[in-house]
Amino acid sequence: MKYNDAIKQLQAKQLKSVYLISGEELYLAENYLKKLLTLLNPQNDEEAVQYFDSTADTKAILQALDSSPFFSEHNIIIAKDLKIFQNKLSTKDKEDEQLFLDYIANMPDYSILILQYNLGKIDKRRKLIKTIEKFGTIVECEAIAYWNINDWLNSRLRELNLRFDREAYAYFLEAIKSMEKISLGFLDQELQKLTLYPQKTLINRQFLEDNFSSIPEISTFRLWEALGNKDIATALELFTIQQQAGIHPLRLLKFLARQIDQLWHVKIYLSEGQSTKQIASILKLHPFITEKIIKQAQNFSLDKIQQMIIDIADADYKLKTGSNEPALIENFLIKFCL
Repeated sequence: MKYNDAIKQLQAKQLKSVYLISGEELYLAENYLKKLLTLLNPQNDEEAVQYFDSTADTKAILQALDSSPFFSEHNIIIAKDLKIFQNKLSTKDKEDEQLFLDYIANMPDYSILILQYNLGKIDKRRKLIKTIEKFGTIVECEAIAYWNINDWLNSRLRELNLRFDREAYAYFLEAIKSMEKISLGFLDQELQKLTLYPQKTLINRQFLEDNFSSIPEISTFRLWEALGNKDIATALELFTIQQQAGIHPLRLLKFLARQIDQLWHVKIYLSEGQSTKQIASILKLHPFITEKIIKQAQNFSLDKIQQMIIDIADADYKLKTGSNEPALIENFLIKFCL
């Protein structure tokens, strides 16, 4: 079950006897666990909850599940990162897996088992997973792509009593698109920093940029903006900052390759008579971002963009075959802006 659907299930107070919280986005996993515990244990009774880690003995977990609660409605057992969810199981792990299989189908009404595994993908074909799904709920806390982040962002902004204006909102979406991997936990920390300015509840682009400027991915995004506007001085200054931060040139090239490819597609779609709205839909971009790329595209001919694609492939090859001269990237940036 997808994370949002699982949250709706909680809101409807549809409780299950067993839960498996899986997926690589730990922020969502911990958030779901917090909401689930609030529902199961509203008095926050510490004695109603027992925690087990990956070193726990399976029989000890099952014995805890058999124990009747004394002063609370539920006996809540939380076990994290158990080895039974690994793809390769030892003989002992297989024995433990069978113990869980036998137990889950006949759990006492007063006990709730919460399993959390965020160390890798689980194999949904396994009998253990199918059994948990039959008698309980599997919550998939997968990483969120930047084009699907709107719901989370809007919800978190409301919780923090913050609002982004149109340009700040578009800037945020475009900036996180430059991240190789989106971490909601990291983004949440950055958003919380904005609450340190209580007089600033409506966030504009400049304020957001000033507060996010130390993030390497943001400086990469700003470098691309400078290139799109043919501002070579700013581009070279930002490249120097990236060097000082220890960011490998290949990481920068990978990002620039994506942006140039996007610019090329926009140029093609414009030549075909596609509208801004159509281009935004095809490329899954915010309309404001699409407008900005279209404006940047006016600074470059299709031949120029195609040459940049060739040049960046050449720079990528040289970096991967031993050349790590800063001048290699600097020359590319200068040529881009000519």
